[in-house]
Amino acid sequence: MKWKAILIASVLSSVHLSGFNDTCLPAGEFTENQTVPQVESQLQTKLQYGSLIMHQGDCLAVKVFTVSPYTHVGMAIHDEEAGWLIYDSANGSGVRKSTLSNYLNECAPNCISVLQPRQEYDAEQMEMIRLALEEQLGRPYGIKHHVTGSRAKGVHCAEYVTDTLMAVDLITAEKPPRVSPNSLRQGLLEADLYAESSEIMMVEDVIPPIPAETWCGRMWQDTKSCVSGCYTSCRRSIFCCD
Repeated sequence: MKWKAILIASVLSSVHLSGFNDTCLPAGEFTENQTVPQVESQLQTKLQYGSLIMHQGDCLAVKVFTVSPYTHVGMAIHDEEAGWLIYDSANGSGVRKSTLSNYLNECAPNCISVLQPRQEYDAEQMEMIRLALEEQLGRPYGIKHHVTGSRAKGVHCAEYVTDTLMAVDLITAEKPPRVSPNSLRQGLLEADLYAESSEIMMVEDVIPPIPAETWCGRMWQDTKSCVSGCYTSCRRSIFCCD
């Protein structure tokens, strides 16, 4: 295996990565109007150990500060009993592991991008990744230290994934807290360590309510729908909670 060292300068982080040459994966495919069950079924056979799921969410603060549509990232590993698990650090939850279905439900109705490792991790690397992810479970979420680059009690999603990739010596980062989902993505793609395999636009699988028989009933249904939609939109875009 021929290793190379590449210095990646991104908008928010300077990350030094060492990678390998390998056969390029096909260009990422784009699919749209997929429900969560459809996406889950599709990813069950496409995910690899260490795959990254990038979420193009609604959080305005992350979008503005990073000048990017990518607001979140999680890492997938396979468990013999539980199936695919997604590890991430989320606002309101901290570091956690979720089933693929639960993670996708939180991402819907937005777009996700799946990044696959160019070369499969070996058994030793898989165990190192698992241990690195597991040892931080329960750690609180934190984002303020992203500005200074100093370590803090909390950890954000890109920092968590960066630490994990550093644990297997795939990358090194001068200041992991300064890494954003987008700068991590750019660095991995430019260093040819990961490849974007697919981009999927998800829609919510919602059963429409039965229309009320009266005018007042229909007005009440519309009002509830409007208030619920506004609340969800504010929660996602302003408070950055899925």
